[in-house]
Amino acid sequence: MEYIVTKNEMQAIDTCTIEKVGIPQAVLMERAALAVVEEVEKLNPHKGRILIAVEGGNNGGDGLAAARMLSERGYPVDIYYVGAITNVSEQFELQKNIITQIGQRLRKAIPNKDYAVIVDGIFGVGLSREVEGSQKKAIEVLNQMKGIKVAIDIPSGLDATTGEILGIAFRADYTVTFGFKKLGMFFGSGIDCCGKIICRNIGFPNVSFQSVKPKIYTYDEQDLDKLPKRFNNSNKGSYGKVAVVAGSKNMSGAAFLCAKAAYSTGVGLVKIYTHESNRVVLQSQLPEAIMMTYDDYEGALACVEDVAKWASVIVVGPGLGVDSTSERMLYELLMNSEVPMVLDADALNILSNNIGMLKTCSVPIVMTPHMKEMSRLIGKSVENIAKDRFAIAKKFAREYEVSLVLKDAKSIVTNGGEHTYVNLAGNNGMSTGGSGDVLAGIIAGMLAGGLDLIEAARIGTYVHCLAGDKAAEKKGKYAMLASDIISSLGEVMRNA
Repeated sequence: MEYIVTKNEMQAIDTCTIEKVGIPQAVLMERAALAVVEEVEKLNPHKGRILIAVEGGNNGGDGLAAARMLSERGYPVDIYYVGAITNVSEQFELQKNIITQIGQRLRKAIPNKDYAVIVDGIFGVGLSREVEGSQKKAIEVLNQMKGIKVAIDIPSGLDATTGEILGIAFRADYTVTFGFKKLGMFFGSGIDCCGKIICRNIGFPNVSFQSVKPKIYTYDEQDLDKLPKRFNNSNKGSYGKVAVVAGSKNMSGAAFLCAKAAYSTGVGLVKIYTHESNRVVLQSQLPEAIMMTYDDYEGALACVEDVAKWASVIVVGPGLGVDSTSERMLYELLMNSEVPMVLDADALNILSNNIGMLKTCSVPIVMTPHMKEMSRLIGKSVENIAKDRFAIAKKFAREYEVSLVLKDAKSIVTNGGEHTYVNLAGNNGMSTGGSGDVLAGIIAGMLAGGLDLIEAARIGTYVHCLAGDKAAEKKGKYAMLASDIISSLGEVMRNA
């Protein structure tokens, strides 16, 4: 498990470390600079020329200290000082004096030279205003230059909490950040501005972390020990029965992907409830699945009645359609089922016309809307949700007493509690049809294996994206399909 911090949380950790613990800011700055130097050395083994751009704050102080260390290690270094801040920080002034004493020059313009590495030390995590004037011009020029681009702590111009670009932002190939990754690196424009994120420990003590108690966290591969356990003395009945209510007329794909994903996470039995037109193709694609079909309203209600008696977990929605039959099936399941449910895709679209139905349902529910589906559910634009996604997701989960997986490039999972899970695994190759159906099946599989609602949603989301990363390694991000994610699940879960 790894915590991700907001701008305010990082500033509070920094302040506690300096003012309460007593570690001097100059010590932290030297450690930060050393971390940058070590990463730049890896990127520039042939000691090509380096440009370090700084401004008069503490981030600029980090840049000056890094420039000094790199110069001492034999690298040719030019320092460009923007100089638009009137009241420079104490630590910047200290580093500037040191630079002057050792004979290094601060340039007032960007030299017309070729650089192997360009280091951005203009603004840090504290930036909260639009970048303008000479500072904006400097970032524009740096972005146009050739060379490996490295940001110190966070790309200049990027909001450290939201990932919003404040006028303009440095576009880094690498970001060397300190202590903790910042939330804004993974949302909005942060995903594309930060490049590869390298987090370095520079000595923030645990007491500083505990004084702030960050609320957002992510998983790493050590957390795969949270997966459902399997036992030698078991049979297919030991690992649950997942009902997949999916697939309207001639829409078999979503049902197949969801059902196969559930089986691939260890479920004992999967039964697909779908339109009769899908029977032949599904039986040929997934012969392991049991099947019950309908071709009229009465048949659909008979399926619903069977679901309620048979399943230990129910998935509703993939490819189901939004006609009156699908609507009635969903409402009957919500009212009469007694087992956990995963609501996805068309189930969410149906609920967007009558969200109050959730409040009449007493069974545990996981909902998996992407941003557009969430927009329909709550009547807010995608843009507005994106600006305040954590608060909106938590409020929705509390109000309707559900576990919510809000899907996006980086998904978040919450049940309305104090802490929120953010998923940092995955890649843009997963932006393909059927990926969400696979996720719904995986979460159902985790529930069938015995995990509680919120843990099934968290670990299911994480495993889904780890499998997506494995698929991208094999197929490439352009060519991978949703079925490739399923094929990679075994590799992810094999040694857990």
